[in-house]
Amino acid sequence: MATENCDAVNMDPDMDLLSDEELEREAEGFKEQGNAFYIKKDYAEAFNYYTKAIDMCPKNASYYGNRAATLMMLCRYREALEDSQQAGHLREGKCHLSLGNAMAASRCFQKVLELEPDNSQAQQEVSQPRFDRA
Repeated sequence: MATENCDAVNMDPDMDLLSDEELEREAEGFKEQGNAFYIKKDYAEAFNYYTKAIDMCPKNASYYGNRAATLMMLCRYREALEDSQQAGHLREGKCHLSLGNAMAASRCFQKVLELEPDNSQAQQEVSQPRFDRA
């Protein structure tokens, strides 16, 4: 269990009474609600629920990744880049691409391949012709 990802910084006094496991369950519930809204393409609501999950477990990288994907769908690329830097190199590379920075994206995808040589998404991204000019 990834309870080390939950060090709540929430100012809500009721949250102080919850254990790490309870915080994680609550945050996962918010993430699942966010996922449901994301599937429905209600990105504003998805963003709100992913933010609630992050507020409860600010060290969980997957929540930032989900919120970054939502921000990209909302064309809020700079904010998406900030979240993606918390989520990992693959998402960060995709944000750099959306911002038109192929060189930074290429570096991110190469880092993914250093860490995970068989990562098919990163392999696919670096094989795109846009990186021939990067």
